[in-house]
Amino acid sequence: MEKKVKITIVGIGGVGGYLSGMLAKTYENVTLVARGERKKSLEKEGIRLHSQYHGEITARAKKVVESGQEIREVQDFIFLCVKNYSLEEVCRDLQSCIDEHTVILPVMNGADTAERTEKFFEKGIVGEAVIYITAFFNPDYSITQIGNYAKIYVGKTNAKTQEAEGVKRACDCLKEAGVDCRYVLDSQAAVWEKYIFNCAYNVLTAYYMEMTDTLQTSPEKCKEFKTLLEEACAVALAKQISIRDGYVESEYKRFMSLDAGSTSSLKRDMEAGRKNELETFSGYLIKEARRLQIPVPVSEKMYENLKAE
Repeated sequence: MEKKVKITIVGIGGVGGYLSGMLAKTYENVTLVARGERKKSLEKEGIRLHSQYHGEITARAKKVVESGQEIREVQDFIFLCVKNYSLEEVCRDLQSCIDEHTVILPVMNGADTAERTEKFFEKGIVGEAVIYITAFFNPDYSITQIGNYAKIYVGKTNAKTQEAEGVKRACDCLKEAGVDCRYVLDSQAAVWEKYIFNCAYNVLTAYYMEMTDTLQTSPEKCKEFKTLLEEACAVALAKQISIRDGYVESEYKRFMSLDAGSTSSLKRDMEAGRKNELETFSGYLIKEARRLQIPVPVSEKMYENLKAE
């Protein structure tokens, strides 16, 4: 991959910070979109990534801007790593730096982010992406990545040849930077398999406002977690998403083996009174369940209670 390839990352939190560190250490023309004190830190200190997987990385982007409107050159690759409620604003700001060959990858929570992103752009190739990583930003705006894994799956289900080639180029770009990136033909299945788990995990932790290890000790709450998985899985199957056999059992085991002190982004945001992604993890699922006439009583009960808070 050409070292001068033009790359923009929007949203420099845990995921965006990880990708920024890996890409900026490899490529010369990386632009970061960040605001406030985070922008100042990136300009002064660079991207500081403390990674159990890759070691200590410090890298500098070519530019740090406050808005995509400041980017004048057409970009080759754009990685969107923002919360769902910011997606429309971010896409609106990026209109002038996209042409037909630009590949846009929303590396975000949710099952419909690629579909929504595509609606905001008349040009460019929008792919689907799902990342498995534990990463967060620190009070000094450095990024910590925990664990000996950080993998991303990219693709575009039912892609035309040009679209598939574009997403494969983005995959190659990430791989050259040392990111464990894999191109998959059925990216919708990859996205939904993570989304289903997140629907159950985020909603349960936020509903009870408890850490994972506390939930794991309650047979009743563990049963509810499994029911949430089953309800979300039923919606996916009704949408004709190919969920692997034994998925619910394997994800239930994953939940039961999560480390003590683990929690969800939805719980953290609701606890702190911040804007949150309840509509992403629950609202969208319930809307689809009602459209497809799939009963999801536990998901509905928890969603209505959380929405009322």
